[in-house]
Amino acid sequence: MKARRAWAWNSANRARMVILGLALLSLTLAGCSLGGGSAATSDAKNLNALPWCDQPLISFQDDSQPSQQALTQWESVKGQLGFTPYLPSALPSGSCLDLVGGSIHDPIFGAHLSITWVLPKTGPISFSEAPKRGAVSTTPQCAQSQQGSDATTVCIGTLGDASITIASHLSESALKAYFPQLQPNVDWQPTAPAPTVTPTATTSGN
Repeated sequence: MKARRAWAWNSANRARMVILGLALLSLTLAGCSLGGGSAATSDAKNLNALPWCDQPLISFQDDSQPSQQALTQWESVKGQLGFTPYLPSALPSGSCLDLVGGSIHDPIFGAHLSITWVLPKTGPISFSEAPKRGAVSTTPQCAQSQQGSDATTVCIGTLGDASITIASHLSESALKAYFPQLQPNVDWQPTAPAPTVTPTATTSGN
């Protein structure tokens, strides 16, 4: 789990550069099988009904502070992004929220939001968003990094005042199908309790 979270956090930073530079996001999603998947399924659940995969992980960097302090409460961040987040209203049942992060008050780029869920069968899917800048097409543009089982599809588009990048092992057509479903200001915070860590039994030496 720690290794997967380390991968996802690194991918969020790479995704930020893709959004801002409109370049290919190079990701490696490990341990996932390929297959179809979309939010438009009969067993989809609202985002706030999906649990955390592990203990909650929310971390935003405030670049206006000399210490670049980490903010761990969404309520402290959402009003300072400078753009409207767009997310699917639902994801397949069995999905879980892995991590949420980004930055605010960046002196050059403004703000950045990245949210990663893990879908059943297909693995992680990341939504990375930032303020829309320049002439970015509203029609999603997609590219693929690597080949075979490690192939990652990245699609970039815009909605409202946001530039949106979606990255996953899903096919190009599956990722493009997400864009028409994106809604503004979706409540993504899980209402289910976070998973508990089962204590490991120890054997006394006495």
